Amino acid sequence: MSAQSYLLTLACLLAPVSVFAGAPEAISGDHYQQTLASDDFSESELGKQWRLYKGSSVVKDGVLQGVELEGGGHAAVHQLKTEPYSDVELTVDLKFEGSPYTNLTFNQHKFKGSHAGHLCRVVVSPTKVTLRDGKTGVFNNEIFKKRQNKEKLTEAEQEILERSQAIFPVKLKKGEWYTVTVRIKGDQMQAFIDGKLIGSLRSPGIAHPTKDMIGLVTPKQSIHYDNVKVRVP
Repeated sequence: MSAQSYLLTLACLLAPVSVFAGAPEAISGDHYQQTLASDDFSESELGKQWRLYKGSSVVKDGVLQGVELEGGGHAAVHQLKTEPYSDVELTVDLKFEGSPYTNLTFNQHKFKGSHAGHLCRVVVSPTKVTLRDGKTGVFNNEIFKKRQNKEKLTEAEQEILERSQAIFPVKLKKGEWYTVTVRIKGDQMQAFIDGKLIGSLRSPGIAHPTKDMIGLVTPKQSIHYDNVKVRVP
């Protein structure tokens, strides 16, 4: 199948899906029973389970302080490698201390079906939360390449981009702590802040069965992170 045919087929598959119809039922935390990883940053440096990509972040006073490396050309990425999973719950406390937003990402290490193995993510800023299926959307190899080259997207590709993400307004204060929870179950991803359901997205890339890396992504400086916990069924 050609890349164009694949994208057209994908657009048709996505067409009937409603990303947020009213108030969907919240995915229960009871679905996730096993703790896959956790870190309260009580040590003086990042643990061995973490890999820091292009960041000058530090652990200070029991908190991970995410800071982009000056001149690095990329946001700081704190990568947590785990055993493969499909459904997952990520909980993290975070505080805005200068950065405009953070990405909470779910990837597959060395996956070639999308740019850099990006699958899905939740982008949190003080004014909005964006849920995004990157595998079929913005990080789809063909779409990503076109966007990098500033090429015009087809109507089908534009439709895919629109249907592979959902945006929800929030009002978060800088300098205050919030507990953000992301739950993935099948092809559905939901974001919660301080236990309240903020938004929901259904999209096929979310159901990728072998996710194995979680990222805390910090552009500029800084986001503070604490009490990271990853649970699976």
